[in-house]
Parts: sequence; C-alpha cells; structure tokens
Amino acid sequence: MSESADPAKPATTGADKQPATKPTAEQPTEQAKKAKKPKPAKQRKPATPEQQERRKAIIRWVVFIGVGAILTVLLYFLLSALIPRWWAQVVGRQAGGRISTGILLGLSYGFVFTLLPLVVLAQAMHRSFSWRARTIIVLVAAALTAPNLMTLGISIGNSPAAHAGERTLDVTAPGFRQATLWGVILGAVTGAIVITLLLLWERRGQELKLLRARLDQLEKELPSALPTPPKSPDSR
Repeated sequence: MSESADPAKPATTGADKQPATKPTAEQPTEQAKKAKKPKPAKQRKPATPEQQERRKAIIRWVVFIGVGAILTVLLYFLLSALIPRWWAQVVGRQAGGRISTGILLGLSYGFVFTLLPLVVLAQAMHRSFSWRARTIIVLVAAALTAPNLMTLGISIGNSPAAHAGERTLDVTAPGFRQATLWGVILGAVTGAIVITLLLLWERRGQELKLLRARLDQLEKELPSALPTPPKSPDSR
C-alpha cells in the first residue's frame, strides 16, 4: 500500500527549498555594478595676461562702435526734418547744375567724411586717454559723418523735406548722391587699411621699446658676469 499524500501539506518544489539570498556588503547588487564612476570635471586653463588684455581691447572697441552708432542714429533723426532742404541748396550752389561737378563733389564728400571719422574713432583705443577724452573723440567722429548722413537722409527719407531736397539735387547737382555712395565705400576700405597699418606700426614700436629695454639691461649685467682678466706682471 502506498502512503496517501496529506492534503493539508502543499507540495514543495526545488525552488521553494532554496533559501533567498540576501545581498551582503561583499556581494554588491546589480545596480551598484551598473553604476558608472563620475568623470572628473575638466579644469579650464586660466587665461594668460595677453588673452585677458586682448579680450578687454575687443570689448572696448565694441562699446565705442556701439556708442558711435547710437549717436549717429540720434543725430540723423534729429536733423532729418530741417537739414535736407538746406543741404541740397548748399550742394546745388557748389555744383551749379553740372553733372561732372556733382560727381566730383559726391566722391569727395563720401570719401573724406568716411575716412576721417574712422581714423578719429581709432584714436580712442589708446590707453593714455581717459574716458572723458574718449567720449569727446567719439562725439567728434560722429560729427564728422554729418555730410554723408545729410545726403543719406535725402536719399532714403520719406519726409517732405527729404523729397524736396531730392528734387533739388537732381536738378542742381546731378550724380551727387550716387557718387557719394561710391565715395563712402572707397573711404571705408581705405580707412580699414589705414587703421590696420597704424595698429601694426604701434605694435612694432612697442616691441622695439621692449627689445631696447632688454638690451640695456643685458649691457648693464654683462660686465659683472664676465671673468676679470688676470693682471699682467709689471714690466721693469
């Protein structure tokens, strides 16, 4: 006779017999294994004094250009209501209705009054000037652009004064406005070349001063570094 299974006792399997293993300190869990070590943060190298000085120079240049542009725009809006008629009459009297004279005047005004403001504005980069002096330089540069701004106001203005000045220029100074545009382009290109050459010349002068200072220092240190020559015996 086979022993009957007790219905009160559930059947046990092999999986039930194995005790549940608890993670210990020596056996890390799967999450701890999968966790990656954090990468060390990259340390940026500190900027050299030359880089810091270059950044400051760029910031100063941007500020000066921004201030000059704002002053130029303000000057344009303030004078656009009254100046166009007066400026057209002045140019018309100079040209006398001749197209050759109008073109020559346009090239002259556009070139001169674009080159000069750029050269004057570049002077504000010198460290020897104070902020007050630099502000005056920016104002002078903005004032020097007035002839080209007045011509621009006549060309693109929508006010009655601008239209009246445009008609006056077309009759008394033909070709003046188009020639002024070409003069502005030539003046801007020439100004960029002149400013670049001035900056290179100034940098070369600073390098020469530094080399001369080092040479003077070496000449002072050289006699003490050389061995003293032996004394010759007195001739009898």
